[in-house]
Amino acid sequence: MNQILTAFDAIGHGIMQVDRAGQVVLCNAMALRLLDLPDHLLKHPFPLLQSGIDLGSMPLAVGADGGSVMLTGPTGAILEIHARRTTHGNCVLMIEDVSAHHARTSALTQSEEENRSLFENTVYGIYRDTLEGVPVRGNPALAALNGYRSEAEYIAAVSQTGGNWYVDPNRSAEFGRLLQRDGRVKDLVSQVYRHRTREKIWITENAWYVRDAEGRPVFIEGTIQDATDRVEAIEAIARQANTDALTGTASRFRFLNHLAEEARPEKSGCVLYSIDLDQFKQINDLLGHGAGDLVLKTAAQRLIQVAGPHALVARLGGDEFAVLRTGPGCHMEADTVAMKIVQALRQPIAIEGHNVIAGSSVGVAVYPAHANCADELLGNADLALYHVKANGRNGFHLFGPELKSSLQRRRALETDLRTAIAEDELELYYQPIVEAATARVTGYEALMRWHHPRLGFLPPSQFIPVAEEAGLMGELGNWAIGRACRQAVLLPDGVTVAVNVSPNQFRSAGIVAELRQALADTGLAPSRLILEVTESVILSSETIAATVISDLIALGIKLALDDFGTGYSSLSYLQRFAFSELKIDRSFVAGIDEGSTNLAIVRAIIGLCRDLGIAVVAEGIETTEQANLLRAENCKFLQGFLYGRPKPFLEVAADHAVNLLDGLPWSERKPRPQKADARAVHKAL
Repeated sequence: MNQILTAFDAIGHGIMQVDRAGQVVLCNAMALRLLDLPDHLLKHPFPLLQSGIDLGSMPLAVGADGGSVMLTGPTGAILEIHARRTTHGNCVLMIEDVSAHHARTSALTQSEEENRSLFENTVYGIYRDTLEGVPVRGNPALAALNGYRSEAEYIAAVSQTGGNWYVDPNRSAEFGRLLQRDGRVKDLVSQVYRHRTREKIWITENAWYVRDAEGRPVFIEGTIQDATDRVEAIEAIARQANTDALTGTASRFRFLNHLAEEARPEKSGCVLYSIDLDQFKQINDLLGHGAGDLVLKTAAQRLIQVAGPHALVARLGGDEFAVLRTGPGCHMEADTVAMKIVQALRQPIAIEGHNVIAGSSVGVAVYPAHANCADELLGNADLALYHVKANGRNGFHLFGPELKSSLQRRRALETDLRTAIAEDELELYYQPIVEAATARVTGYEALMRWHHPRLGFLPPSQFIPVAEEAGLMGELGNWAIGRACRQAVLLPDGVTVAVNVSPNQFRSAGIVAELRQALADTGLAPSRLILEVTESVILSSETIAATVISDLIALGIKLALDDFGTGYSSLSYLQRFAFSELKIDRSFVAGIDEGSTNLAIVRAIIGLCRDLGIAVVAEGIETTEQANLLRAENCKFLQGFLYGRPKPFLEVAADHAVNLLDGLPWSERKPRPQKADARAVHKAL
């Protein structure tokens, strides 16, 4: 009997026997532990209700088959109690702690609920297909992605997710290849058709095999995300990066990448054309940005037409274009295509009643003949372009090794020019301006000269372009104004001095202050100083020009419009700005024979200025006949070699018997070296 009781206590479940009166007549230790009852009850009958168990709450407790109930025990454990009647009318209870099982079941239920919620509510499409591609499951997001209202409608309508779903039919094979090779597909971006509407969209797809216990694939599962907005945004960014928004040509970024790809040894060679529009800034400033944009778009279309099918045309920025031609024989046509580009961009463009001509300068370099890599090819094409611009523009030049030597000499000249400004190697020469009626000298035009220590005497045509590109014109201009004022004050009263002003100097915010200071330092009467400005000075900014001109006139300084008739609309400047003088360009004076077109133009200019109260100076007078014709037309002032070549101030002072001992610094009283032989200078440069 003791052995039976020992085994009874060792059972892992709680056991109780209850008689008809509801007394527990027998129980094991586990039952007391689960019900949190004291151990001494093992040997004494006690009411079942003392245990917290109510047989009346068990619907089947009185039946022969018994019943069960779940309840929370005194210790918080989840207990499952099974009750069964014996043949003697007693009831046997088996009590089991099912807390762990209940927890696992609850967790599984919660997990399944969460998975179901995720499956049904996620914005990603989720699917399960057979290995043959027949849909088994598809969540609402996948159904909606394909134009259906429910999973059932989607599965009924779609027999397979591959095949004609992909816009590119080869994409289905690529999907299968990746899946078989890696067991999964990761972030595959494809263009597909919506099943129901056949609308094209972009998707990002992830997929994997579901395998059985032996590792064999049994299903394909995956997620699908609508990537249309993202792909279109990326494509838009790519278009912006690769295409010039204004002209539709290639961007600088795309062009440089393409150039790097083509200028490689394994390629067949290419020809690079570097192009600048000669008159773009003037057109843009004169007629407005709308006109400038039209010029750029027209130039781009003409370049595309001329360049041909094996070419990439790009706008590199501003008015800079480039053309890269590839293919067999492209180098044989380098000169021909360059000439066609120049001719195409030389044709007029109709803009708001104006026929404007942009013109172009074109530098040409060939790979591999002229360069070993893309960067060198681009640099050499730019050198050739630079050569064209330095020699009058409106043409083309094919790169040659001599251009690098020329560039080195030009850079050396720039360095020397900076030194010349610091060490006072520059000098002003003066050309007389005479009264037409009497041939009396009334003034001079100051012209800059450079006495280079190694190259000798250099005219402005040799160093002014270098100064313009190096940004030195403002500094040179201020020097010229100061020097001219200091020397002019020594000349007889009434003799004027005209000084040319560059666009950069004129745009400077300090030009008025510089002039005011120069006049104050030297004591020169403002009316004896004439500033000569070209149309390009005003074109640089009409708003700034109007303000500066107004301030200069307020100082008492006179203004002359130089090179009249060579720009686009000089007449409008005569109306808007208070010029004291107008200088007729030498190109109109040349060939001014009686009855010539030039004479008719000059006559019209003089008549117009007479009515406006503007004095006229005719430049480039070289013959007596020219002087007589202009005098007969009542031109007031004449200037040219007929009346004197430019000469240093020492000689001008001598002509007027000026005593220089107290009026000038010692360095300006000494004669400068004589003019160098022109051939020697050219050879040195």
